Amino acid sequence: MRRIRSAWEIALEKTQDIEIDKAKLEKENNITAARTLAGRYLNYDEEMNEDALKKEYEKIAGLDGVRDGIRTSIMQNLTLPSETVLNDRYERLETLASLISGNDSQVMSLMRQITAFLKQYPEHQKQLYEQLKEHFRPMLEEKTQQLREKYGQDIPLSLENDKEFVQVANKQLEELRKQYESNLDAAKSQLEAIL
Repeated sequence: MRRIRSAWEIALEKTQDIEIDKAKLEKENNITAARTLAGRYLNYDEEMNEDALKKEYEKIAGLDGVRDGIRTSIMQNLTLPSETVLNDRYERLETLASLISGNDSQVMSLMRQITAFLKQYPEHQKQLYEQLKEHFRPMLEEKTQQLREKYGQDIPLSLENDKEFVQVANKQLEELRKQYESNLDAAKSQLEAIL
């Protein structure tokens, strides 16, 4: 008669030959610690100003994976803003890049260019939208005049409610976003290569 084994015995049997790669586990922990440090700094943690960041970084700088963790945080946070940039988030990314690059002039120059590029995006969106409004305003006035003649009274229309304007504006703004995304992706690839 066969002996019935417990789930515990079966699990032990299946895992007895599994070995833990301690170096890989340590590197993953270092990456997580570095990303946490970067995240605290980028999220304006009260205790994590630039000096505190540098002190904390010095403690872990030589560990395997730390640079990778911070580089990953930088790359993930270099994104197009949805509105005008009012804080120093991009400058904080520059500080992180300075830490892991040893203030390399090529890295810092590229980071400043990327920062200026990202801050310019909301302004270009706004300018494009205003240009489209100016272009469509005479057409809207013509539609308003036609409705006044047809119904004998003023019917207020706005560009924001005009189907044609909304479609054209959305299309133009999407094209602008794609152009910026493409340029940003190229700049990020270049930055990642030199970091």
